[in-house]
Amino acid sequence: MNPMMMELLPLVHEGYCCSQLLMLLMLQARDQENPDLVRAVHGLCHGIGQSDGPCGLLTGGACTLALVAGKGAATETPHAMLTPLLNDYATWFYERTNAYGGQSCSQIAAGLGATSGAPGEAPNPVACGDLLAECWEKIIELVQSYDLDIMPAS
Repeated sequence: MNPMMMELLPLVHEGYCCSQLLMLLMLQARDQENPDLVRAVHGLCHGIGQSDGPCGLLTGGACTLALVAGKGAATETPHAMLTPLLNDYATWFYERTNAYGGQSCSQIAAGLGATSGAPGEAPNPVACGDLLAECWEKIIELVQSYDLDIMPAS
C-alpha cells in the first residue's frame, strides 16, 4: 500500500470517496477547509452515483486542478492555461488507465481488483489507493510545471 494511503485511511473509513480525497489533499495543501466543496465533489463518487460514469479520480482531479487555476468569482479570470492543464491531466489519466478498458469507475475498479464484479458494488477505495497516489503526484507535477500558485489569493 502506498504510504499516502496510510495517511488517508482514516478519511476512507469516515466514508470519503476518491474524488473527495483528492480535493481534501488539495485543501490541506492550501491550508484550507471547505466542507461545501468537499460535499459538492461527492457527486462524482463511484462514477457519478454508480451510473458507470467516469472515475472520480479523473473528474475529481480535474476539479482539484480547477480549484487552483479556475475562475471562482466575477472579479477573477481563469489561468490562461487552464484548458491545456486539464487536458494534460486527462490525457495522462487515459493513458494510465487504458489497460483497464476505459475510464469508467467500474472498468478501473475491476482492473485494480477493487470490486468483485457484483452489479452496483461500490469500489474498495483502499484497492484504488495506488492510483489515487499517482493521480495526486501528477496533479502536483502539473501545478509545478504550469507554475501555479497552490495557495489561494488573499
